[in-house]
Amino acid sequence: MKILIVEDEEGLREALIRTLTGEGYLADGAADGDEGYQMICTRLYDLVLLDIMLPVYDGLEVLRRIRKQGFDVPVIMLTARSTLEDKVEGIDLGADDYLTKPFAMPELLARIRMVTRRVTGSVADNRLRFGDLVLDTQSYTLECSGKARSVRLGAKEYQLMEYLIRNANQVLSREQITQRVWGYDADAEYNNVDVYVSFLRKKIKFVQSEARISSVRGIGYELEAGSE
Repeated sequence: MKILIVEDEEGLREALIRTLTGEGYLADGAADGDEGYQMICTRLYDLVLLDIMLPVYDGLEVLRRIRKQGFDVPVIMLTARSTLEDKVEGIDLGADDYLTKPFAMPELLARIRMVTRRVTGSVADNRLRFGDLVLDTQSYTLECSGKARSVRLGAKEYQLMEYLIRNANQVLSREQITQRVWGYDADAEYNNVDVYVSFLRKKIKFVQSEARISSVRGIGYELEAGSE
């Protein structure tokens, strides 16, 4: 899961990134509302931690804009403003949860798990499913339902497989995949995507799944369920 933290206080933003990374999440940060809005529009994130008091656009304006454009990414509002009116406005605009500063990291992690369970219907028992593919999000194991074979994925293989499953039947560009799996600041090149797609194709074949990662010429890749 990849999380975006939109928070102008650098110390808190970096602390959140470190904590979430330590918990196994992928995390990026944005320092103001405009940067956060632009990053959300890339559709690379599974959840957003959004401060209300931000430069350029405040958090409520960012939330208003993304919901108006139909982005349904889960949003947890983070703010020192704890009045009932602020909370109601955030919820009315489409926030999924609201956490008042200062907060304890264990509470934030619990809220993230709660929101993820509530809004992600494809996850059950720590498993992501698409077609006959089953990806265990704790053991990084890929298997095919009804078959005895399974294979453990490396970290980058897992991140790519998770991204493909969460966006199944959608064409993902090499740029999107690179930013999602290796991050904005990484030195990874687009041919890294091709190499890791090749790895995953071999492992999908090994577990005898009918799913396939199709190439879309000049663009990227798409995960399809295959024949029934």
